[in-house]
Amino acid sequence: MTEVFGIDPLIIKNEYYIEYRHSYGKTSPFFENLSKGKIMATKCEHCNKTFMPPRADCPYCLRETKWVEISGKGKIHTFSTMYFAGEKFLKDVPFYLAYVELEGVDTLLLTRIKTKEPEKLKIGMKIKLKIARDLEWRASDIWAEPDE
Repeated sequence: MTEVFGIDPLIIKNEYYIEYRHSYGKTSPFFENLSKGKIMATKCEHCNKTFMPPRADCPYCLRETKWVEISGKGKIHTFSTMYFAGEKFLKDVPFYLAYVELEGVDTLLLTRIKTKEPEKLKIGMKIKLKIARDLEWRASDIWAEPDE
């Protein structure tokens, strides 16, 4: 039986469920290694470029990349304060997103910055990537924290 909560406008209750299965394909080793406490990037041995987030194939020469462990240390390239968020991060508003430059990596990584002193965030600030204790097997399982 359909429950009606209002007429103008019409508001009814509908049950809704969807199961979604997602594959990380060739980048699955990134998440497997997070569970071991390792942060991995991919490297094209032909172009000598290292990518984070990892890429299965080099965007320059299209060759398959190899997995390399990185330190997770770097610095803030730029950052923003987020006052709106999707459901997963609503409880954290405001929070901070940053593009970070990681040591030994040729691309920028977009990640969250977790800090108790947001007023001290600045471009060029040293950071260190952290890994969640209880993985959800999502990109949000890593974030950056100030490392000064």
